[in-house]
Amino acid sequence: MKKLFQLTPLLELLEYESLKIIGPYRFIHADATTCSFDYADYHITVNAESVTINALKEEMLHLTVNNLQEIHMKKTKNMGVS
Repeated sequence: MKKLFQLTPLLELLEYESLKIIGPYRFIHADATTCSFDYADYHITVNAESVTINALKEEMLHLTVNNLQEIHMKKTKNMGVS
């Protein structure tokens, strides 16, 4: 039987309008133009004209952005998100 679960971190950016992460993460902050979270030993901040959270689940975060301005990823010290 095949395993049906994602075993490694997955970050997917589609046409600069949609960002989806699958795997353990830690949600930090969101407002109308910014969203930040820790994921796979990185602190990630997304800035756009508008940011909409489509899904916020235990191991999945899905954002839609309008007029993406910046995605900033900073390596953290073996954060070990769980």
